[in-house]
Amino acid sequence: MQTNLAFESNKFKRAIMTRHAHKRSAQRGFTRDSVELIRTFGERSYDGQGGIRCLMTRAAVERLGCVLGRSQRLEALAGSYVVLSADDDAVVITASHRYQ
Repeated sequence: MQTNLAFESNKFKRAIMTRHAHKRSAQRGFTRDSVELIRTFGERSYDGQGGIRCLMTRAAVERLGCVLGRSQRLEALAGSYVVLSADDDAVVITASHRYQ
């Protein structure tokens, strides 16, 4: 089965990044595309402070690998997360890596 990776669903709007999110993404090595992938495939949970955290767990990376194919760049997203506004999940507040 072939898929059209250039297709954009009407269900998801392109992310709007706050100034803080732009700054943190640049500092932490996130590209615009990686933020979109984390936002789309990450496991969502409320952070208790008015945001929604999208975390790239191992299972999320596996799902992403099934869609785009496995690569080291995708595997490197494991443990990364973005925080979205609870009011509008198209607004990215920040991006970071989970450190254990």
